[in-house]
Amino acid sequence: MKKNLLFVAAISVSVALASCAGGGETATEESTTPEEVVVESNTWTIDSAASSVRWEGGTAGAQVYSHFGTIGVQSGMVTTEGGAITAGKFEIDMTSISPKDENYSEENPASKLVGHLASDDFFSIETYPTATFVVKSAEGNAVTGDLTIKGKTHEETINVESMNISEDGMTAAGTLVFDRQKYDVAWAHYLKDVVLSDDITLNITLSAKKG
Repeated sequence: MKKNLLFVAAISVSVALASCAGGGETATEESTTPEEVVVESNTWTIDSAASSVRWEGGTAGAQVYSHFGTIGVQSGMVTTEGGAITAGKFEIDMTSISPKDENYSEENPASKLVGHLASDDFFSIETYPTATFVVKSAEGNAVTGDLTIKGKTHEETINVESMNISEDGMTAAGTLVFDRQKYDVAWAHYLKDVVLSDDITLNITLSAKKG
């Protein structure tokens, strides 16, 4: 009799365990893996005809005025990742300096300024026909790189003000201000009461296509 009771009890326990196991829904945790963010990288060839640099330099003292104009971008490549410039290099054609301001006269025409800027007083263009900027790093809107003028290289920063990337190409515009004395562009004005500013401003506009 005891054996029968034990057998019935064992069956009851088994049924109860099976009922508990089968009757309830088993919660399973879904393992979620973060989606990998793919940052698109593109290399662009600079379109020299659609790119340019506006330069400006001025004076202080008794006579205050400035000269400004354009200079051509000769060639270059730019790499972008996630809508930002991360690498690249471009060359400026120093032989293409073209004044656009109106501070000239028959005695002092714009061509005279071009000749002076081309001389050893300023950029020694016959010896150094190009200047270059090589991108080293980028953070936010600041692109830092090596600027080379007259064979001298110093780290400078371009502040990027606008940038657009599309299937058709890339455009970017930014400003770079450099101290001419660091590059041996050291001419001093012959009038003692006129001080030539050491800062030269470059407004750089680049247009590029894929490839």
